[in-house]
Amino acid sequence: MPKDPRTRVLLAHVAAYCVGAAICAGVNLWLSPDRLWFVWVALGWGIGVAAHGLGYWLRHAHRRERIFVDPRARGFTVHLFAYVAVIVLLFVVNLTVTPKVWWFYWVALGWGAGIALHAWLALGRSHETADRQRPRKPPAKRKTAPKKGTLKKTAPKKKTAPKKSAARPRKSTG
Repeated sequence: MPKDPRTRVLLAHVAAYCVGAAICAGVNLWLSPDRLWFVWVALGWGIGVAAHGLGYWLRHAHRRERIFVDPRARGFTVHLFAYVAVIVLLFVVNLTVTPKVWWFYWVALGWGAGIALHAWLALGRSHETADRQRPRKPPAKRKTAPKKGTLKKTAPKKKTAPKKSAARPRKSTG
């Protein structure tokens, strides 16, 4: 089993996808073999797993291009992939299920507006100027646990009473 938690999560999602698609295929073929609907489930869910895999690959590829280094560009790339894949799938569904009524383009337009905004925020010049204006914090130091056997024994600190002030307020005579 891989040690990297992101790798384990991706493998768990791939395994869940395979089991889920197999269960859907079994139920579909057992109850209604004349109408294959499990393909749509497998394709839709597969887009999500493929987008997860693309994000994993972009993060772990050792290349210098912006989409591999910049997390904003990487996130936009994954979302653009999911958008294109889902719109193509919806086009195929629209073409095969309801060819006389076109509806997929409404999803494409609405989601496309969000993708355009994401592209502007991720790739546009607006975030570069904001990064230059925002003061950068130094990276936080990571605390690491000491290795076994390297702990230094120190004497416990003594508790002391709070110090009293030397100057006392005068009593007013009145």
